[in-house]
Amino acid sequence: MIDIRELVVRADRELFTEHDVTTLDRNFSSDYVEHSPLVANGLQGLRDLVAGAPDMRHDVARVLVDETNGLVALHGSYPGLDPDNLYVGFDIYRVADGKIVEHWDGLVTETPPNESGHTQLDGPTEIDRSADTEANRALVKEVWHTFLQQQDYQSMTRFARPDGTFTQHSGDIADGVANMTEFLEQLKRDNSALTYDTLHRIVADGNFVLTHSEGSIGGERHSFFELWRIEDGYVVELWDAIAPVLPDDELAHRHGAFTSTQS
Repeated sequence: MIDIRELVVRADRELFTEHDVTTLDRNFSSDYVEHSPLVANGLQGLRDLVAGAPDMRHDVARVLVDETNGLVALHGSYPGLDPDNLYVGFDIYRVADGKIVEHWDGLVTETPPNESGHTQLDGPTEIDRSADTEANRALVKEVWHTFLQQQDYQSMTRFARPDGTFTQHSGDIADGVANMTEFLEQLKRDNSALTYDTLHRIVADGNFVLTHSEGSIGGERHSFFELWRIEDGYVVELWDAIAPVLPDDELAHRHGAFTSTQS
């Protein structure tokens, strides 16, 4: 049986850090589907991206493997992808029949550490294999529906530790449940609430659960990636990447900008 973690980690390293495009023939399906706004669809889009970013590498901080759904999620940064910005965020790969067949990402530009001193990538990285993956998947699914989609922000007092401790990696929010709920309540008062419509996929692995969903902010479509860490049945830590969903014409322009500025 193929190890999808090893497959994805190796292929990702070979492609984005070593720039060995022959990995596309060995490890990717010929009808590979690309959903990234930074890359044209298909294998040629990846070849063009690598050719246009000679200094790019992918520094991976966390790897989640969801065998149930054939998904592998990577959390890290892409030095050299853009000469002007460091991109940080999430990649989700779907594997079928021993090949990578599909990819989504949620990448945002690096921000300074938040008020509590946390960055977008620091914190625990090891997966706790003794944790109950399915119980944690169910917990985070409930958090997504109640806390995020229904905008019942006070419900977080049920999902987080009773003392309100919570580690936050968003650049705009300090640690603590109270700071997170007040920030989101203020967005709602300002008619800029995070509106979650569709939960597309969940990648659950031990004590980490990543949600990938879509919605809007102030009427503009956005993708939402939230990585939750669970401990003793409570959500205790959060990393995220929230980015606009661009229309097709702007996607093409952005892709052209990346390849032309770095070639």
